[in-house]
Amino acid sequence: MVSSFILGQSALADGTKSANSLASHIGKENGPTHHEAVYLIINTKIYLTKIKDYTPRIIPLTKGLDKLENKSVLLVTKDPSLPYRDALTKKDSPTEDVFNQIYTLTKLKHISKDPKKLTKLFKEFDIIVADNRVHKFLPDILGARFYVKNKKIPFMVQMAKPDKDARLSKGKKSTKLKDDRCEPEYVRYQMKSIVRNASYIPSATGTCISVKIGYSDWKPEELLTNANDVIKYLVEPKFLPVGGLLRTPKNLVSVHIKTSESISLPIFKQKEDIKEDDDDDSDLDF
Repeated sequence: MVSSFILGQSALADGTKSANSLASHIGKENGPTHHEAVYLIINTKIYLTKIKDYTPRIIPLTKGLDKLENKSVLLVTKDPSLPYRDALTKKDSPTEDVFNQIYTLTKLKHISKDPKKLTKLFKEFDIIVADNRVHKFLPDILGARFYVKNKKIPFMVQMAKPDKDARLSKGKKSTKLKDDRCEPEYVRYQMKSIVRNASYIPSATGTCISVKIGYSDWKPEELLTNANDVIKYLVEPKFLPVGGLLRTPKNLVSVHIKTSESISLPIFKQKEDIKEDDDDDSDLDF
């Protein structure tokens, strides 16, 4: 059971009722073992960011959503890919079986020129992740197919832990120092976090967020525990600058729970502030 619901006991009671209603409806329609994603729909008073942002934020959840071995994953690296490919795929590496394909940014650019190949890419992989040094180029390369309505936006990973004392190498065609380190254990840690936890894209143009919190065959308390994790992450300043963008629950308008096919069922609605007018003439008969 959720021990302390950030939106209060009334919201917890409403959320429990809604989660039970959702489970009952899905059970009648598809059977009690039906496995379908459940989303938290959050409406806010403010925008979460002032500029377009294409970097998914990871929200830690109490109950994990999935396991890495259940996902097909494409990794996009900077050129050349050999230093990373060798380290990540060699026998007994922590990431030996994590990535189904590893493409360089150059190869991805070539594929993107053919709409059929790009569609195949979209369907083939559950998750796309990119080296943090090339992630910023992907919106222009992959285009609307991946980014409109947050369909399959690539996640960002670092090939090695940040280290100011790391040994850098010189390129053959440039005197610029490069960080070609690759730490498979650290990469695997990031990948497990991406698959296990929830994620969201801060919007600069809208005030509605949709976050997956579980599945229709989960217990209501499991869904609400994860819902609580998501709301805390969005409203508590301690999670800034990545989370905490709402800063306070007062910037929430409403919170609902739903599947992709169901209606939205309420968990929370902000009470409107009613300002009293000293010269209130509401009792006068015009």
